[in-house]
Amino acid sequence: MSEANKTETVGGDNVSDTTTHHVVAVRVIDGLVSDDMRLIFQIVNFATICQLIDVFGTVTNVINLIVFVRLGFNDPVNVSLFGLALSDLGCLVTLIWLNTCFNPLFNQSDIPFEAMEVQYLTAGWPHVSFTRITSWITACITFERCLCITVPLKVKTIVTSKRVGVIILIIYIILIASTGPVYYVNRFAWKFYPDRNRTLIGLVFTEDREAIEKILFAIHSVFIPFSAFGTVIICTVVLVVKLNEKTKWRKASTAQGKSDNVSNRDQKVARMIVMISTLFIVCFTPMTLFFVAMIVEPELSITGGYRNIFFIVSSFSFILESTNSSLNIFIYYSMSSKFKAEFNKMFCIEGKVDLKDDM
Repeated sequence: MSEANKTETVGGDNVSDTTTHHVVAVRVIDGLVSDDMRLIFQIVNFATICQLIDVFGTVTNVINLIVFVRLGFNDPVNVSLFGLALSDLGCLVTLIWLNTCFNPLFNQSDIPFEAMEVQYLTAGWPHVSFTRITSWITACITFERCLCITVPLKVKTIVTSKRVGVIILIIYIILIASTGPVYYVNRFAWKFYPDRNRTLIGLVFTEDREAIEKILFAIHSVFIPFSAFGTVIICTVVLVVKLNEKTKWRKASTAQGKSDNVSNRDQKVARMIVMISTLFIVCFTPMTLFFVAMIVEPELSITGGYRNIFFIVSSFSFILESTNSSLNIFIYYSMSSKFKAEFNKMFCIEGKVDLKDDM
């Protein structure tokens, strides 16, 4: 949001005819962090550190997408990981624009809009959509791997590439469409900013904006992330326990010539998914705890009394989110021989890769 104390509200569909002015009193009670300190964190964390990670991650996810396309989609795992790479790419691209808008040097430049307000609809909420998509695709992948390890014979007849693709498409459609009300209650219009003595494009709001966004906050910042995060944790724990049991069982039964229903390939894929989900848990735990803090203390928001602390904590959370979306390529390369072979082939890297019993 803008640091100016003036905002605009629109009541009805005709924004230009029904715009009225009102003063929003931002009660700053944050005595721990000054505005100057917040600006420093915006420049260092958002505009520099996070931006560098996002650009790097954008490149790595484009590579991931190309590799999975070249590998084909006959394997359900490739379909899931392609969907994950696409959502990670969306997370990073939207963050690149968000970081640019959060850069005070950019916002105070000679641009015809208020960047901190424009990013709300062009970067903030799109980023939320892609982040929630990443969360639920990760949850679905770990759940599917749990079933493959616990009941392999039954799952393989149910989980097909086509069905996995349909599920991922449904996740995309539902989570993107669920942010639609945001674009009804928030709109762009020309506004005069007294502190800058300029008329710029900024946000105007409908009268029911606060009520609608409270509902959206409950859905996108409580229900969706907490349910996905909980699913990933539970399934990851189950996967780790089952993999350890399978390893011990195989060592004990090798001499007897026994074998179970879980192939070497399934176990390798499960270990790779454990690595992906572990990275997700580590990177998203701080943001999840931050959501809890926002629920407990309503002033911890972008327009609340603790807005400076909100900005600083968000900057570190975005760095972790960017890290999660950028590092999967290293997991794929180190744990998937087929991915490694295709990657080496793309970049003309010589080296023998064992493709036996791999994804």
